[in-house]
Amino acid sequence: MSPLTVAQLTRALFGAADILRGRMDASQYRDVVSGLLVLKRVSDQPGVLRVPERARWSHIVDYEGKALGHVLNEALWELERSNPEVLKGLFETLDFDRRLGRAELKALVDHFDHIPLSDDDLEFGDVVGRAYDLILSAFADSAGKRGGEFFTPRSVVRLMVRLVRPQEGQSVYDPFAGSGGMLVQARQYVEEHGGDGADLALFGQEVNGATWSTARLNLLLHGITDGSVLCGDTLTDPLHSLQDGRLTRFDRVLTNPPFSMDYSEKEVRHPERMKYGWTPGRGKADLMNVQHVLATLRPDGIAAVVTPQGVLFRGGAEAEIRRGFIEDARLEAVIGIGPNVFHGTAIPACILVLRGTNGTSAEQRGQALFINAEREVVTGRSQNHLEPRNIEKIVSAFREWADIPGFSRAVSLEEIADNDFNLNIRRYVDASPPAEPPLDVRAALFGGVPRSEVDAEMTKFRAYGIDLADLFTLKGSNYLDFLSDGCEATAARISGLAAAREEEFTDRCRSWWEETASRIAELAGTERLLMLRPRLMASFREELLPAGILDRYQLTGAFAAWWSDRHDDLRSLNLRGFPGVIDRWAADGGRSSYLPPNLVRERVLNVLGEDLRSRVEKLVATERQGLVDVYRSWGDRYETSLMDLERQSEATAARLRARWEELGYT
Repeated sequence: MSPLTVAQLTRALFGAADILRGRMDASQYRDVVSGLLVLKRVSDQPGVLRVPERARWSHIVDYEGKALGHVLNEALWELERSNPEVLKGLFETLDFDRRLGRAELKALVDHFDHIPLSDDDLEFGDVVGRAYDLILSAFADSAGKRGGEFFTPRSVVRLMVRLVRPQEGQSVYDPFAGSGGMLVQARQYVEEHGGDGADLALFGQEVNGATWSTARLNLLLHGITDGSVLCGDTLTDPLHSLQDGRLTRFDRVLTNPPFSMDYSEKEVRHPERMKYGWTPGRGKADLMNVQHVLATLRPDGIAAVVTPQGVLFRGGAEAEIRRGFIEDARLEAVIGIGPNVFHGTAIPACILVLRGTNGTSAEQRGQALFINAEREVVTGRSQNHLEPRNIEKIVSAFREWADIPGFSRAVSLEEIADNDFNLNIRRYVDASPPAEPPLDVRAALFGGVPRSEVDAEMTKFRAYGIDLADLFTLKGSNYLDFLSDGCEATAARISGLAAAREEEFTDRCRSWWEETASRIAELAGTERLLMLRPRLMASFREELLPAGILDRYQLTGAFAAWWSDRHDDLRSLNLRGFPGVIDRWAADGGRSSYLPPNLVRERVLNVLGEDLRSRVEKLVATERQGLVDVYRSWGDRYETSLMDLERQSEATAARLRARWEELGYT
């Protein structure tokens, strides 16, 4: 039997939730599914935890005499008693007897009994954790506003982890841990970059007891049993401290604190954290949470913190706090990711990248980077989100400290000070679409298209092999005329004019893949394939960028999206070779698993290559359509001049007079 994939296990867990549908509130599914998943996983895979006899799955399915709910409760109690350092307090609120009837319990146990969860049954070692993370996301969706209290969208988490780049041997801290996604992703990042994730010390704190339990379960199901996630209010009473009472400091801090929470200054322990001042308590704890992060960073540490955008520009005490940490070079970047990204709130959010007391690097000292990524967020039906291509562009701009018009700019601290330390992103980077050039009055009156407007766009047309003579005729030195058959007819020919250059571009993409496929084939099954990502992305960009059709961010974005969507295929190829990929496609209900052995490699490489090529072709087609739209916009503005309208009016009047004369009118 083929190993269980993430998609298959996720469907199975949703199947368990379906059994519960109508029996309890959707927000309560999480506890029941979590408890059963833990019992089945630790029983199927020896070594995850110590499993006493009464907690074994075989004991649960063979129950006799006792109510099934009692058997399940007893199993969890025994499991916790045998593993107090990992499970203490996690299942205090879960009572199967109280929540469910006999029929539902039996259906759930039968359902989980058919889900094999040993490592040998799973495609990858992280399948259980990833599937659990996916159902947490679904539960957050169904929980509405409450979902935002425990779950940060994983696209945002991946972005934040890539911004701070945790390294093997470091410590990572999330003071508002929610479901633990930041800590899990930090470990995965280290492993994906060739490091030992087990050599990353993980710490967290969460005030909500149920959410704290979820975070610890999430870490456990991702194979993390040595993280320290404590339960308590971080702002008033941070719990990670040294023996002398000083707060522990960390190499990396990643967190998404609750927005606009209340606090009471007199209840705050360790007030030395609030070096830069105190905000009014009611609904204004955001910058207090930021100061906690600053206080818990090691001197050379880096943090990424989600905040509502209001903290960037509110006045009074908050302005003074901003002044303090900006002047101390603790602010590295402000990244706006727009509204409606987080569960249960449409408030525009941003990410602050912060530094320890050593401040920003020597190259960046005296500046802060502003990234306006509002237009990089993909609009969804109920919630906006970041896709891999969006993340890649943001991370690239951040790492390169790039100046990209309408997207990112390094701003001097002098300019920020001149603006009274207002960090409103739009003040420094306006992401609004560029305005159309003002209407050329002469062209509107006498005809023609201003040469200056056309010249500004011709680089894009020439990249597609389209010259000025393909679009216009000369009308003096500063103006152009549409071709004799008119704007619309020429616009319709643009696709054909671009076809040859597009085919050349596709051929270059195909040639790149043929060479790359050979490298991939050489590393299949060696467990070294995934390390190729940075080099492959760079070579892909270098091969196609000179054509001028797509820019570097479009190319790297296309590659990043392809790599992300095909990541499990590549992981399978990395571990099991080409047959492993065919098997996983079949297991997920895709292509047939049977192929002659000599065709397996060719099939896999063709599918992977065609997927990447089709993404590039869609981008090329979109850019080409953009040229058509530009050309038509010139037609809308200038094809019919005021003189043309006057001539048409005079001709119409002449025809009307002639008709009247024919009818005997004078």
